[in-house]
Amino acid sequence: MTGALPTSPWPATLLLVGAGIVSAVQVGKAPAALQAVQTALAMPLSQAAWLLSAFGVVGAMFGIAIGLVADRLGARRALIAGLLLQGVASAAGAMAQGPVLLITSRVVEGVGFLGAIVAAPALIAHIARGRGASGPLGAWSTFMPVGMALILFASPCLLLYGWRALWWVGSAAALVFACAVALHAPHVAAARDNASTAALLRQTLLARGPICLLLLFMLYAGAWFALFGLLPVVLQDGLAPSPARANALTALAIGAGAVGNLLGGALVAHGARPSSALAWAFGASAVLALVVATAPLGPAWRFGLVVVFAVISGIVPPALFAEAPSQAPHPTAVGATLGMMMQGNNLGLVAGPPAAAALTAAGGWPALGAGVAAAALAAVAVAWWLLPRTERSLEAPWSRISHDHR
Repeated sequence: MTGALPTSPWPATLLLVGAGIVSAVQVGKAPAALQAVQTALAMPLSQAAWLLSAFGVVGAMFGIAIGLVADRLGARRALIAGLLLQGVASAAGAMAQGPVLLITSRVVEGVGFLGAIVAAPALIAHIARGRGASGPLGAWSTFMPVGMALILFASPCLLLYGWRALWWVGSAAALVFACAVALHAPHVAAARDNASTAALLRQTLLARGPICLLLLFMLYAGAWFALFGLLPVVLQDGLAPSPARANALTALAIGAGAVGNLLGGALVAHGARPSSALAWAFGASAVLALVVATAPLGPAWRFGLVVVFAVISGIVPPALFAEAPSQAPHPTAVGATLGMMMQGNNLGLVAGPPAAAALTAAGGWPALGAGVAAAALAAVAVAWWLLPRTERSLEAPWSRISHDHR
């Protein structure tokens, strides 16, 4: 990789984190406005559900493919393209008069979202190389909880102007950040290699490291979304008498994950091995899940433990992002590795809530807690025994990647 890099990676990192937050807002605007959209467009629930699941389905199906495109196109160009797609598609959705255009626009937004969140951490790793990328990657991993909390807090005010206001704001924010990245993000040349796209795809799909990253993010996302399915029940049990307060408490719990993200980034930046951080975080999450689901607690205490769960489990994403570059089978397959990892995240998002519903129907909260704990313990095993150990250098996370590091 070549290109003049800034003296400090942090100004560019903060710009890229902002782009991630704007992308997360695109995810969160649909659940925030779902009821208003249903009413305005007379959409049955079966159609409206696609507004929520479109991003997850796109990510679960095309994560690694979009990562490969980002590798070939270059991370900076892929990020700009992803933000532009989100901005244009959100504007199209704001003008939709029926469900077909709105759902189609959400699918296109999903492609842009995935392109952006695969490209941005790869670009951060390039910018911060030689200075320790773990801290900037830890900051990057806050994008989802911060963006989701932001839209939950802002949505009551925006919805006063109708659901389309959320789509217009999302469009404007994405387009502004696309321009900002084009103007201010450092130019980093795309990696070039004689290997064909098919060969890189085969290498990535068969390498043990990317497979483990996919499994870890899948187990994390599945457990996280399954446990947070308890949150509405907790809030309805006398803790949140109004929808506005329920939204505020939900935003607080989700935003607490950003604290865990920063904690995880700090741990890795100060020398903690990512596999160890992952194992400890998943182990503690398993214990917390069992306590939340089975202990005879009042709603306030249970909600407090859910917040603690969000903080502890928030250590996982920065550890995964920090480990991803050194687990890529080739320097030109980092985007594909990140895409494969995000594909696991979306598989967990798609599978977690239905699995949680089935467990709850079969055995109530104890069964759900046991299921979440089992997923977390399986992740401990993957992180501790299966994830390949790499001689990572916090100062040069790219330096030890090679064709045959397996």
